[in-house]
Amino acid sequence: MVDTVILEDQVLLAELLHHELDRIPGLTVVDVAHSVEDGKRLCRAHRPDLLLMDLLLPDGQGVEVAECLLQDNPTARVVVLSAQSDRLSCSRRLHEAILAVVDKGSAVDTLHLTLQREVQRRVGTVNQHDPLAALTARERQVLALIGQGCSSEAIARRLTISTLTARTHRRNIIAKLGFKGPELVLLASGNLPQQA
Repeated sequence: MVDTVILEDQVLLAELLHHELDRIPGLTVVDVAHSVEDGKRLCRAHRPDLLLMDLLLPDGQGVEVAECLLQDNPTARVVVLSAQSDRLSCSRRLHEAILAVVDKGSAVDTLHLTLQREVQRRVGTVNQHDPLAALTARERQVLALIGQGCSSEAIARRLTISTLTARTHRRNIIAKLGFKGPELVLLASGNLPQQA
């Protein structure tokens, strides 16, 4: 089980995140904090495997809580949730512990997938039979279009999204599947040779 603490000062968003994380098998939210001081206290008490933190809080920065957690639990991982991720400044140790920096505007889908993958890594439940299981529904649509030979610009037109968004989906697919270039096209078109 991956024990998780949420650090988010917006109560409604914290509740939404708690509800969303409860849907991920193998992950349990042990507590929710709304300030830096509460976050430090809860991280000392629970020593969670994962900290989902807002970057800017009324009494300081979430980075302070993450650093505190890493002192007690060096193997803990961190997900930064912020609308101002450009203001993230942290130590090398914390940088290496960060799983993802998620923009609040696209938080729920990105967050669910990121945390699902971390749970799978920690508890060893990666689906070996379906390499596409890690992809979101939208990423599967993008992958199908890649298999048809579509460029990012063509994908953007077909799905009525921006070219930047199409490129971001393509990067995420490459990161999740470990294929790029011709191999990605072959996988997307269903013609990738099976590995021995």
